[in-house]
Amino acid sequence: MPLAGTSDALGDLIRTKIDALSDAEKADREKVFREMGAAIIEHLTGSAGANAVQITSQPVTVTNVTGVLAGAATSGPGTGTCSGTGNLV
Repeated sequence: MPLAGTSDALGDLIRTKIDALSDAEKADREKVFREMGAAIIEHLTGSAGANAVQITSQPVTVTNVTGVLAGAATSGPGTGTCSGTGNLV
């Protein structure tokens, strides 16, 4: 989802939404920014496609664990990493 170069789907979508506003709406700063935000959300949830958002080895700190029964595995406070692929919904 590049913002520069030969493919600029997000920029094009923002321009389309802003161009669709009336002159009075274009003068309304809040309306313009809301349309820009709507274009970004539309792009991320639609055009980006399935599994386009990826989390790669992000640090995770667990400060408290509740509702865990004692067993063979260890659980509790600690640090680690998480990774995966998912969709924005």
